[in-house]
Amino acid sequence: MNTETGLTGVDFEERTLYFGNNHRESVKAKSFFRLFLQALDDIMLKVLLVCAVFSICFDMILAKPEDRGHAWVEGFAILVAVLVVSGVGAFVDWRKEHSFVASRTASDEKNVSTVLRDGEFITLHHNYLHVGDVMKLSYGCKIPVDGVTLRASQF
Repeated sequence: MNTETGLTGVDFEERTLYFGNNHRESVKAKSFFRLFLQALDDIMLKVLLVCAVFSICFDMILAKPEDRGHAWVEGFAILVAVLVVSGVGAFVDWRKEHSFVASRTASDEKNVSTVLRDGEFITLHHNYLHVGDVMKLSYGCKIPVDGVTLRASQF
C-alpha cells in the first residue's frame, strides 16, 4: 500500500481472503405467512383455537339430530375471529416490515466514503472498502472501519 496512490486493486482477492470483506448483507423483509404464523403463536389465540375445536366437536356430538346443521357455528365463529385477528396483525406487521426495509435500503445507499485508489480520490460504498484503503475524511462523515490517521489538518 502506498499512501500517495492508495490501493491499486491487484491484490484485492488476497486481502479479502486474509482479512475478510466489509460487505454487509441487505436487510430482507419477513414474509406475510411467517408473520401470520408468529401472530398465531400468542398463548391466548392458541387457547381460543383449542376451545373452538372442542366446541365444534362436542356441539356436533351432543347436538340433537335436528340441530346438527348449525351446531358447529359457534366454534367456527371463534376460528374465524382468531384468523381475522391474526391476519390483521400480520398485515400491519408486514407493512411495517416493508417500510423498515425500504427506509434501511435508502439509508444504506448513502453510506459512501472518499477513497484514494490508483492515485485518484473516488467515491465508494462502504461494502467495497478493503484493508489498506486510504480514506479522505471530512466533518460529519461516517467512519465505517478502524484505521490510522496519516495526516490531519484543521480545515
